[in-house]
Amino acid sequence: MRTTRMAFAVIGFMAVAVLAPLPCWSADAKYPTKPIHMWVGFAAGGSTDVCARAVSSIAEKMLGQPIIVENKPGGGGALLLGLMVSAPPDGYTIATTSDTPYTRAPHLVNVKYNAMEDFTPIVRLGLQRQGIVVKADGPFKKWQDVIDFARKNPGQLTYGTPGPGTTPHLAMEKIALHEKVKFQHVPFQGDTPAMTALLGGHVMAASTGAQGWTQHVKAGSLRLLLIIESEGMEGWADVPTFKKVGYNFETPTAQMISAPKRVPKPIIDRLIDVFSEAMMTPQFQKVAKDQELLSVKPLAGADFQKWLQSQYTMYGTFINEVGLKKKID
Repeated sequence: MRTTRMAFAVIGFMAVAVLAPLPCWSADAKYPTKPIHMWVGFAAGGSTDVCARAVSSIAEKMLGQPIIVENKPGGGGALLLGLMVSAPPDGYTIATTSDTPYTRAPHLVNVKYNAMEDFTPIVRLGLQRQGIVVKADGPFKKWQDVIDFARKNPGQLTYGTPGPGTTPHLAMEKIALHEKVKFQHVPFQGDTPAMTALLGGHVMAASTGAQGWTQHVKAGSLRLLLIIESEGMEGWADVPTFKKVGYNFETPTAQMISAPKRVPKPIIDRLIDVFSEAMMTPQFQKVAKDQELLSVKPLAGADFQKWLQSQYTMYGTFINEVGLKKKID
């Protein structure tokens, strides 16, 4: 009798052991069962925010649950990732930001996360077009005017950016090194605050994503002096590019969605599929075009992780070259 009871006990234990993983699997299969929170690393109204809201409004219909967008600006997106480290790895908190806090910030400041290990990339939304603008009624009519002023007045040319360590900031530092001039950096928490400061006369120039200045340039209140890439932009054929003025370097930046580390793979795969599909809809493609995004095709999984790692390495070299490593706090 004792042997029989022991046999049943063993069988019962084995049954529990086999069935134990099922609740977790079942929960993953039913995902999502409640609203998802999408944290955005920049201020409302900027290009990253606009694209995050556009893609999430499409994706939430596919998922059957609301996606609640919350702005958490600061540190060029690094503040958001510092918070994401502590978020539950259940797929109900995800982040949209540029790749700045992943590929640049760790080389510049003591961030509260490991950029290449603490997160799971979901999808790259596209690459941002960027440029340098000034007030249309100001003294700068062409890019060379800015350089000439900086040479005659070291450290007096003030310029705003979306934040320290962002691509527009690094581009200006690289230009300063190339031209042997000194600019004064004034960081903000996104493109929109930087534009507000420029329009209000608080800075002399601004280096930001195209979404921040496009409407103001078209309205005639700002002047676009330089496009921060080697290729030109549709509608701005008369504006010089990096290549045209002799700058043989580029500073690409991406908009991307990620999740905390250890989110179950079935949930990550679901998010990749949904956001990739949402990206290719006419609705999002129109928003992406309006925001001047490039390469608006899903890059996800291992390919996306490989791209991030390559950018992390490239910017590490870039930042050391311009001597910024210990200058930003």
